[in-house]
Amino acid sequence: MMEPKNGAKIIILSPDKMLLFHRDNIPTIRSPDCWQLVGGGIEENETPEQGLIREVKEEVSYDLIDFRLITKTKGSQGENVWVYVVFVDKDEESRFFLGPGEGQEIGWFTIDEATKLKLTPGTMILLTEYRKLIEEMMRTKSVPNIDKLDLIPKKLDVIN
Repeated sequence: MMEPKNGAKIIILSPDKMLLFHRDNIPTIRSPDCWQLVGGGIEENETPEQGLIREVKEEVSYDLIDFRLITKTKGSQGENVWVYVVFVDKDEESRFFLGPGEGQEIGWFTIDEATKLKLTPGTMILLTEYRKLIEEMMRTKSVPNIDKLDLIPKKLDVIN
């Protein structure tokens, strides 16, 4: 069995919204047709930061410069996942475009709007169990000290 790829994800926040990525609706991929944070797998020769910068460029056509690590956590396959955040101004929202050959669409959503979407399990946990944390980051544009984020769905959380 192949080792799961380590990953890097980023919470992209404007003053009142967050950017989400709509995965392809292909039955053979994990969480098809779901919305999730921007990011993806880290290639063998990349640091988490390099992987994140490449994934953000590929998925949302944005050159990531000023971003901060929130925490390193575990993904549902046991892989390492680094979770970052970046704060953008309202007028920067229009600078994000879906990259060629990537997913179905991207969109800016309030947390209320986002929780009504079909989300990947990890994104749903982030937006429900860690909602106050995201709202605090949106408001203060700063990263609180967090020991860890537990984004792995428990058996009860997973609804396919």
